[in-house]
Amino acid sequence: MNKLLLAGAALVALTGAASAADLTYEPAPAPAPVVTEAAFDWTGFYVGVHGGALFGDFTGDLDGLSGTGGLVGAQAGYNYQIDHWVIGVETDIAYSSLKDVAELQWLGKTTARAGYAWDNFLLYAKGGVAYGDLKYADESQWAVGWTAGAGVEYAFTKNLTARLEYDYVDLGNKDIGNFDPVVNGGATGHAITAGLNFKF
Repeated sequence: MNKLLLAGAALVALTGAASAADLTYEPAPAPAPVVTEAAFDWTGFYVGVHGGALFGDFTGDLDGLSGTGGLVGAQAGYNYQIDHWVIGVETDIAYSSLKDVAELQWLGKTTARAGYAWDNFLLYAKGGVAYGDLKYADESQWAVGWTAGAGVEYAFTKNLTARLEYDYVDLGNKDIGNFDPVVNGGATGHAITAGLNFKF
């Protein structure tokens, strides 16, 4: 009887061992790779359009004249990013409807820009040369002065950005036409514009 019990126990043990041998070890699956989107790169050329308002005052012999007009224009520039810092240059030209007795028909700027970027958000300051076409009594003259401003820009995609900008402009004073006596005048103004840029 004891031999029979021992034989049965041995058979059960052998069956369990065989079943355990049939089990194969499968390693845990590797975790899925985490895909992180690359930070926006501001480096590159861009072109765009802008529009807004110009609040201006005429100066010199035209002192006392002022007005508010619209601005519609285009811009082109280049940015270069170093870590979070962005530097660049830009030039723009806009049609101006600023008008009193005198007019400012065109306004352009060529500026250097420097800013700080948080991924696709850019805060920047700018400064440089401003130039405009002053008109008085059917006579016109281009005047050259200076400009300074600041703005914010946001990248919706790798190619499309939008911006909001403020610029102060001082065109100095310039002799206008061939009047006798000479009319020496200029213009200053505060421009607030919004724009879209396409980045290459």
